Amino acid sequence: MRCSPAALLAGSLMAGALLLHPAHAGELAVLSVKTWEDFVPKGKEVDAIYGDIVLRNDKIVVVIANPVPGRHANMTVRDVGGSVIDLTLRDHPNDQLSAYYPGARRFPYQLATVSAQGHAATNPAAETARDGDNISLSASNGKLPGEVGAGQAVLRGDVIALECLAPATVDRPEVRLTYTLREGQDFVEIRSEFRNTAEKLLQLAPVDDFRADRTFQSSPPGETDLVWAYDKWWGQAYGVVAPETAMRLSGSPAEPRVIEFLSGGKLTRELAPSQTLTLERRFFAARDLIAVRAAAARLHGDADLYPHRLAIQDARGEAIRDADVQLLLDDKPYGHARTNEDGQLLMELPPGRYQIEVQPLGRSAKLDFVVNPGRPRTEQPLPIQFPAAPRVVAEIRDADGKPIPCKVQFVGVDGTPNPYFFHETGEHAVHNLYYAHDGRFTQEIPAGTYDVLVSYGPEYDAEKLRIVAKAGEDVPLRATLRRVVQSPGWVSADFHSHSSPSGDNVSSQRGRVLNHLCEQIEFAPCTEHNRLDTYVPHLKALGVEDRMGTCTGMELTSVPGTVNHQNAFPLVMKPRTQDNGAPERDLDPEVQIRRLALWDNKSDKLVQQNHPDMGEVFFDRDGDGVPDGGFKGMFEYQDVIEVHPHWDVLSMQPFRKATDNRTKITLAYNNSIFNWLQLLNQGRRIPGVVNSDAHYNFHGVGWIRNYVKCATDDPPKIDPLDIVHAAEHGHIVLTNGPYLEVTLLEGDATAAAGGSLATPRRQAIPGDEIALPGGYATLHVRVQCPNWFDIDRVQVLQNGRKDAKLNWTRSSNADAFSKDVVRFERRIPLEFREDTHVIVVATGENLQLGPIMGPEHGRDHPTAISNPIYVDADGGGFKPNGDTLGHPLPVKGGKKVEP
Repeated sequence: MRCSPAALLAGSLMAGALLLHPAHAGELAVLSVKTWEDFVPKGKEVDAIYGDIVLRNDKIVVVIANPVPGRHANMTVRDVGGSVIDLTLRDHPNDQLSAYYPGARRFPYQLATVSAQGHAATNPAAETARDGDNISLSASNGKLPGEVGAGQAVLRGDVIALECLAPATVDRPEVRLTYTLREGQDFVEIRSEFRNTAEKLLQLAPVDDFRADRTFQSSPPGETDLVWAYDKWWGQAYGVVAPETAMRLSGSPAEPRVIEFLSGGKLTRELAPSQTLTLERRFFAARDLIAVRAAAARLHGDADLYPHRLAIQDARGEAIRDADVQLLLDDKPYGHARTNEDGQLLMELPPGRYQIEVQPLGRSAKLDFVVNPGRPRTEQPLPIQFPAAPRVVAEIRDADGKPIPCKVQFVGVDGTPNPYFFHETGEHAVHNLYYAHDGRFTQEIPAGTYDVLVSYGPEYDAEKLRIVAKAGEDVPLRATLRRVVQSPGWVSADFHSHSSPSGDNVSSQRGRVLNHLCEQIEFAPCTEHNRLDTYVPHLKALGVEDRMGTCTGMELTSVPGTVNHQNAFPLVMKPRTQDNGAPERDLDPEVQIRRLALWDNKSDKLVQQNHPDMGEVFFDRDGDGVPDGGFKGMFEYQDVIEVHPHWDVLSMQPFRKATDNRTKITLAYNNSIFNWLQLLNQGRRIPGVVNSDAHYNFHGVGWIRNYVKCATDDPPKIDPLDIVHAAEHGHIVLTNGPYLEVTLLEGDATAAAGGSLATPRRQAIPGDEIALPGGYATLHVRVQCPNWFDIDRVQVLQNGRKDAKLNWTRSSNADAFSKDVVRFERRIPLEFREDTHVIVVATGENLQLGPIMGPEHGRDHPTAISNPIYVDADGGGFKPNGDTLGHPLPVKGGKKVEP
């Protein structure tokens, strides 16, 4: 096979495309820099990278993961080589598939051949495109030859195919897996040929694994001639048909995944030597479940389908999009769908008696109709008109009259239920929230009375307004958000959150950015599980680059989860490669954290130990309850450590209890914030941080954050390395709301509380060490809160212990507290006779954050904690006192206890 020069090749391909090939001919491309923009599909769950193989025609686009070892789509969708990782319609690009595994990951596939057949076949390795070519390119060492293999050219034909091979072993047959896409075909054919090359009888249980996760409804477990999955929220559906084989779906009713292919009602077959078993199935995408059923009927040879078009609009004459449609056939559930952008739904239906229920937001209507066999197959209209829904027209501004990001919460009152706009994986509209990146939006809402809570994080007063939404009316929503808390030189940051690319959730990443943005998180690295990624495209698309600083990072995640999860940022992203260039996880936590810390040629970065069991990490490696030194090899690479939940720090309890709702078993877990205080006394000077670890978008972030010392208050000017260095030095205050300022000033201990300082000379902020040979200092504590939560206690901890003389409560010291923005401010004289680390806690011990933070975190106590200031009382360098605070040092937690 002779290869032409690149210029001649490009010219011949263009000529072939224009002159010889009908638009619906199939195409096969290896994804590369050259082919990416044209061939990669669109959708929230796209996992394609360079080297993956795309098959497409005018109906569908299918991405087959490059069949090489180590090809993973994400953290949980692993070993995808040779599997379908993306599938969507060409006219409605919207991939939501996690993966379809032919063989359920039991066979390690290798690339064998790609081919094109038919009158439109074009050989990209020839100088000219000849009508009637049948082309087959064979892989060598897993790679295709020539320009196709290099991703520089495209294979075209009426029939295109990709074949993978899993070699036989002593106990496993050889498997040839073939994907075929034909001209005008709206499904991909998947063919597995199992051949026993051994000299003994082999047992074979043919199964596939179908990953359509979380937001999907699925076929119920059991035997079926159609396996389906439908996501009404994100508007995508999938179907599997095996024309000559019975199928059985197994797994939980909530998430069945495994498709078993039966013979005579049995799964397991015997393959004699040289015997072959062939399994064929059809895999396809559709916009909804009704369309899936129609496609399956055609594949089963049933052409007795009749078109009906549902068209709905409101009394204004406006189309109603995303209305929920449920269809019953002869009183049994048949299909589920949503109207499109034009308020329409095209349905192809078999004969029968139907009931259709249409539910736009806050409204409902039913319609009965009959599809009679034998009537003309002309499209039948089904028009429905609804009352016009109320529309909230919002315009939220700051004190200067400029649009401002905000979170708007609609709470039903006087018998009105909360609205439910969208699933918690959503973007702007999530449950009863609207995240407005510029303060302006229009949102339909069911008629009723609502309290509307408008907020922008804990530095701004929130506004509460009551609206009455009446059918057909536009309801103006105007609010002004005023910044009352001042935080010069400190920025709010969340170092740990997730979205769909992480693989353990399917939340929109843009929704995650909107969460950060509308809660006034000023710096947030992108930290997906086991993958490097970036928020920058979302910030640019929203036009809000000036509102939030960011950088690429990751969470390197393995087992055990109590030890072997670490975040790092900034890191260098290599887009469209495996994991975007991230390091691989490791089952050894010491190996993993070292790999992460030294990644990118030992670049400067922050390495964070995530949600640890501190007893296991630092003291009890094998979990036998006997201290053994823990994972010592991790210690030098840990820059900061997560210590949340932090709001019960003053309880000084070594354990927190949690009961599993399913098993009713109660476990005692190590209390991270208390263990951290113990650690500090043992000389582990590791700064504490708190982060949301958010996975979903309903109040996902904002309920907890770090304030980090920074050279700029302008988010787009934040240098990630400034954040790194400040965090490494412990210049951090941990909070879920209150803004706490703590400064230790060298000075005469006789300076009265609230009085002037006596000639201050030096000062320290959280994370600093300060030598005070004279032993005297003044601690300046200041706490600010907006109008939607409060504090009622301030406590100074010295070496982790509470001193009753350094404790103020609103009930006992009312004069120390205020109802103004500055809730507490005091200059506290201190005398040090020994080395002491000083931590300040400001908390609403008897209070809650309240409804601004939603039903879960609204119950949390508003609490801020400073990182320690280390006081060297004798000038000889700080020495820890070893105090374990009245309890043994922790060993591995998670012990079963009585409730």
